[in-house]
Amino acid sequence: MQSAQNRPDLYSYVARNIVAPAWALWERSPYLNHLRYLEESQYRSLNEVQADQWTRLKAVLKHAYETTAFYRERFGSIGIRPDDIRTWQDFNALPVLSKDDIRNNIDTMLSSAVPREQLIQRKTSGSTGVSLAVYVDDASRQLKRACTIRHDRWAGWNLGEVVACIWGNPEYKKSWRGHLRNAFLERAVYLDTLRMDEQAMLEFHRTVLRRKPTLFFGHAHSLYLFARFVERKGLEPPRPRGVISTAMVLHDFERAMIESVFGCPVTNRYGCEEASLLACECEVHDGLHINCDTIVLECLNGGGPVAPGEVGALVVTDLTNYGMPLIRYKVGDTGRMAMGPCSCGRSYPRLASLEGRIADYVRTPEGEYISGISLTENFAMDLAGIRQLQIVQRKIDYLLFRVVPGQGWSETDRKALARLVEKRFGTAMRHDVEYVDCIQNESSGKYRFCISELGGDQL
Repeated sequence: MQSAQNRPDLYSYVARNIVAPAWALWERSPYLNHLRYLEESQYRSLNEVQADQWTRLKAVLKHAYETTAFYRERFGSIGIRPDDIRTWQDFNALPVLSKDDIRNNIDTMLSSAVPREQLIQRKTSGSTGVSLAVYVDDASRQLKRACTIRHDRWAGWNLGEVVACIWGNPEYKKSWRGHLRNAFLERAVYLDTLRMDEQAMLEFHRTVLRRKPTLFFGHAHSLYLFARFVERKGLEPPRPRGVISTAMVLHDFERAMIESVFGCPVTNRYGCEEASLLACECEVHDGLHINCDTIVLECLNGGGPVAPGEVGALVVTDLTNYGMPLIRYKVGDTGRMAMGPCSCGRSYPRLASLEGRIADYVRTPEGEYISGISLTENFAMDLAGIRQLQIVQRKIDYLLFRVVPGQGWSETDRKALARLVEKRFGTAMRHDVEYVDCIQNESSGKYRFCISELGGDQL
């Protein structure tokens, strides 16, 4: 027998079959058409998937060369044109794109064929904790929206059903249209990862019991913290159909806790702000299927591809963003490729695992946990004069900010940082700023934006 929480409700049916098509018509959005195609085509053979991916790749390479000064120069620097790229080995000769390449050349990376006013800016903190801006055209955004919905359905959710998000800075709050869309279509309820104190989690718990979401979605560790809170407080557990974990490495102990408390499987997902959804687990939960409909994902070491099972740097090419092409972009994460097909029947290649470091949490004197990802969003993005930033928690009431100042850094930024510390952590949190020339990566090659030295029950 289905639980009340998993039983279809009338409004979900109305939202899926009436509100969603009407809203898409109003927005002139093709995402529902994309979704139908993606659902119908997801069981194609590997040869068909790769042939379609190659066709899309050739098209975006040609477009980038013909409409952006950056890629004309980049192709020219190694003496090739798009027509010279006939094999994957030829494609591997193209230079890898770094975050600094984007920061230093963003104007020349924008396509002359796509009007600037039609581009949507996306911001990410990047691997250095400093904001990185990219631009996405609307056609790309709509296809990726459909891909995300398809993968949400793999986790047991369906369009129009309530979703509980443990996340920060929800998009819908930025406009009246967003509020309407969330109220009548997306139906998301939020627990802000910047405020995961006992009162906020109790309020969120009451909300999810009342709204009965069929899906939980959020930062891996934040989902774990909420599940552990529910268990330790002896609260009635929510009963969604599925949980989607993203934005952090999902550890086995976190997956076990979440699944035990919520009574459903956890679906691990991997994405980035620059290229959206990159890979996602299916119902089998044996690796993450690469989203070959919108990207090419490579796993490299020393410039060349690694064998399945070996750790390599992940490099992505966006096959859909014609407004600002991203070709062989080094995301800043590491992973392992899987061998062989998945038993689900889908032929998309898979990531066996993600190897990037979990974001550390900072603990406030009051015992509240704040994720490093949320701090990235609120410190790095609000302080424009910073080239590089690292937060180190030395004591429960003391933070050290290591700052590599940029040309625009001033006393105004220093005061703004102090205000942010007080706003996010309260007056009991002391802090110092240490100015340095650079912040070194760890021996693994990964940069840590946020480091906790407290030890103990940090997880």
